[in-house]
Amino acid sequence: MDRAEMHTEFKLLMDKTGEGGSPSFLSDEIDRFLNIAQDKFVSKRAFGNNIRRTSFDEDQKRKDDLRTLIQTEILTEGKTTNISKPNGITYKLPVNYRHSINEEALIETFENNNSARRVGVTPITYDRYNKIVNDPFNTPGKDTVYRLDYGGASNEHQVELITGDNQYIVEYHLRYLQSPSEIKEDSQCILSAHTHREIVRMAVVDALENVEQPRYQS
Repeated sequence: MDRAEMHTEFKLLMDKTGEGGSPSFLSDEIDRFLNIAQDKFVSKRAFGNNIRRTSFDEDQKRKDDLRTLIQTEILTEGKTTNISKPNGITYKLPVNYRHSINEEALIETFENNNSARRVGVTPITYDRYNKIVNDPFNTPGKDTVYRLDYGGASNEHQVELITGDNQYIVEYHLRYLQSPSEIKEDSQCILSAHTHREIVRMAVVDALENVEQPRYQS
């Protein structure tokens, strides 16, 4: 279903549920409702904010609903700064990054540059980091990589990867859900085609609530 077809179905459902008395919306306004619905749709599928309480990767339908948003990047331009944690390196994430699915790092040792190996990246909270940083049994050791969320400009996502002594990170392998592009005049909905009708219906619910006509149930 392309943008024009989504607009047509939106208008049809609005007329039907509003019994012919619903206000007409401009194309830009319909796009706005569609994009709000699209964002809600992704959040419900990705984070388990739905009736079944299942999130992405826990249910085959959730995977199918969001499969077009799955992206993979190999990040190599990490940088160490004077405010980095010990053995830490900061990576700027893709601009369309929304939610991490799987993370691995290619690491090497300073003594042996031919010992490159891929290991899993473990996300931790700052509270957890503060507890383990001085604990010899938990500090990053061989083949261990921790990930801390990191700040940046308002339109940037960054993370800091921390590895063990005498090791360094060569590549950061990130598989993630991207934020869907906006539905507008020169851009279609990039989600799987089978999701489009549900997104339109969610948009209609929002539009009817906006005009105080809560008659349509999804």
